Amino acid sequence: MDSTMKRHKLILSIALFALCLPLSVQSYRIGDAVGIIIRTNKHKLEAYRHQMPRFGVSTKTKIETQFLIDAAGNDLKLADGIRLARQQQNPHHHNYEDNTQEELLRMSMQFDEGFHHISTIDVYNPSQRPPRKALDTLIIKFVYSASDGSIHSVQQETRYRDFQPNGGGRNTMPKSFTVEYVWIEEADVDLGSGVLFLFAIVLLVALLGMMDVCCGSGSEENGGTYSKAPKSADGFAKRL
Repeated sequence: MDSTMKRHKLILSIALFALCLPLSVQSYRIGDAVGIIIRTNKHKLEAYRHQMPRFGVSTKTKIETQFLIDAAGNDLKLADGIRLARQQQNPHHHNYEDNTQEELLRMSMQFDEGFHHISTIDVYNPSQRPPRKALDTLIIKFVYSASDGSIHSVQQETRYRDFQPNGGGRNTMPKSFTVEYVWIEEADVDLGSGVLFLFAIVLLVALLGMMDVCCGSGSEENGGTYSKAPKSADGFAKRL
């Protein structure tokens, strides 16, 4: 009986968890800022508020490459000894800006507390062999539902610009790139019916568990007091 009770309690707990799970998802209102975590090839940082998308509202913003580089812990934030060592390894680069022009810069983004993300892309790739890349526009498409305030999926599209050499004939990293947030509303789903269906399952499982426990306890109580007497073969022969 104890094992039966434990089994039904476990089933009931799982059913209650499944019922409460849809209610715990992050819910946004139209115009709410959606947080961004940016990961470069060297560091992780949080986007500023003006760089964040607004739930359900298509917007544009610019992200400065210097913002990504400074947060990446490059020369401006290095200790003096490490900075000096880099300058010795690069005798023709006497300032920080020159050094960054030759560095690979990549990034990815996470949205909605990490539930959605875009894959890693090249912001600036100064490789001497193709494909050389300098990001011009990053388009991020959100598929969402306004009724429950949730993001269903995130897609990305990148557009790159032609390299523009500076006065010395070298390619230069762009100062910024554009990010377009495009919101696509998905057809509303009747979540109320789903919640009611889950509630009915929970109630059914609970009732079945209670009936099973009651029947099992009743059988155990009657098992020791009821017995059926076997027929006697001799008595049957005498009646004949």
